[in-house]
Amino acid sequence: MVEERMVEYVRRYIDERDPIGTKLKRRFPFRLLAEHGRRCAVWAERICAAEGGDAEIAGIAALFHDIGKCVDSTQEGHAAEGARICAEYLAGIGFDREKSARIVEIVRNHIHHENPPTLEARIESDADLLDEVGALTVLWDAMATGAEDEQSYEIAYERIRKVYEKLSSPDLTAYHTATAKRFIAERVAFLGEFVKNLEWELGITDLGKARGT
Repeated sequence: MVEERMVEYVRRYIDERDPIGTKLKRRFPFRLLAEHGRRCAVWAERICAAEGGDAEIAGIAALFHDIGKCVDSTQEGHAAEGARICAEYLAGIGFDREKSARIVEIVRNHIHHENPPTLEARIESDADLLDEVGALTVLWDAMATGAEDEQSYEIAYERIRKVYEKLSSPDLTAYHTATAKRFIAERVAFLGEFVKNLEWELGITDLGKARGT
């Protein structure tokens, strides 16, 4: 399992350099890079609980996978930097060398989602894809709308609806585990139900008709 001291290290390391880790700082200052890593670690542990595999390896790899973005936001660059940072940290705390090597390898290659070579690497990839889908989709789009010059419930609704339409037929081949496929189906179903209720509350549709009753 991921230890709290590791979460704090990642948070502190990123906050001291670039808390956002992207070029979207002005629009999305609330999408903190360290929190993304922490949530991915939680997703990884959830998947491991059902799929097996080493939850410690998958969880730590998920926690560190994007840490390199606070140094180099490019695709290849952030993966290599993340592997270096992770390796130095794990060596510094005397972490198991064999496990460290496996974790660092996942971080270094996490940008290659097509065919991860180990179960833990597949779980890390799935965890990354699951983050910010569902309730966090709604929160993200609502907060993003609030950061714009023009704001309204309808504008936020349109953002959420468009994301839902994009997600409503997810490419399940992008996910490697049966558990992640179940999770994404549940998250998308939740989002669809939210959109239906929002349309009804905004007076766009009749909820009974929307439900086919």
